[in-house]
Amino acid sequence: MLDTDPEGFIERVIIDYARSSPLNGLDGFGNEPIFGEPLVGIADGDDYLFKEYKNVVHENHLLPREVLELHLAEKENNEITNLENVSVISFVLPINRQTIKVNAREKEGPSLRWNHTRWKGQVFIDEISNYLISVLETRGYLAVAPELKPFFKIFMSSNGLSSNWSQRHAAYVAGLGTFSLNDGFITSKGLAMRCGSVVTNLKLQSSFRAYINHLENCLFYTTGKCGKCIRRCPGGAISEKGHDKLKCLEMLFEKQKPWIDGVHGQGFIGNYGGCGLCQTGVPCATRIPVRKVTVKKSVG
Repeated sequence: MLDTDPEGFIERVIIDYARSSPLNGLDGFGNEPIFGEPLVGIADGDDYLFKEYKNVVHENHLLPREVLELHLAEKENNEITNLENVSVISFVLPINRQTIKVNAREKEGPSLRWNHTRWKGQVFIDEISNYLISVLETRGYLAVAPELKPFFKIFMSSNGLSSNWSQRHAAYVAGLGTFSLNDGFITSKGLAMRCGSVVTNLKLQSSFRAYINHLENCLFYTTGKCGKCIRRCPGGAISEKGHDKLKCLEMLFEKQKPWIDGVHGQGFIGNYGGCGLCQTGVPCATRIPVRKVTVKKSVG
């Protein structure tokens, strides 16, 4: 199937693994799935948008081709040098609907389910990335998850944190969704999700981008009549001007520290609570929100 339908093969590998892996389970909540069925998209590694990210995200944001070159430089006695084709496999993991529902009731900090989803979900993202890499490598291809490599860096700037590989921006090129007022990423299965990516030299057909611009799925930007995530943020980090990363970090690491310290109940894990309030209790939590169209009746 890899030879006859490589895109379908990749999608099947990711979906089947998410369905069967025991790591995709909330062991403190009846082992319910952390994530629902994944969305999978493909981007051409030489797409012009990746070059734009050196201006939009960070000057050190890596091109997919640079990712493979750095990966090759780490490998000893590597016989694979063919970089004629560079593809980016992006996947979106929609968060369990019950987790979204529970977190939507919170007003000051994350629910325990959301907190566990943040940290145990990341373990699963790493695992599914490594599994996909092993599948491709055993078939003779280069494959690398940028976020798991030593060359992955996070930078602190006057605007907050940036990195040299953005999962959401890769997903945008791969046709999986667009950005929102709160800096989230609205997919066909909503904003409440996490995502990952793998760069490979397997030749793959790029997915269609069914949107015109990078803000198309956000009601606020298309109609000016939403902004519900503004009211959902307990730290005042979201306004009509967008997302204030520094205020968001202050909320995560300082104001919500009591969640991790146990003041708000036992069982919280990780370096910070996880919040996610602006991703729940909003129209785009589980879908692309529907825009209301007013039809004027003709007279006569």
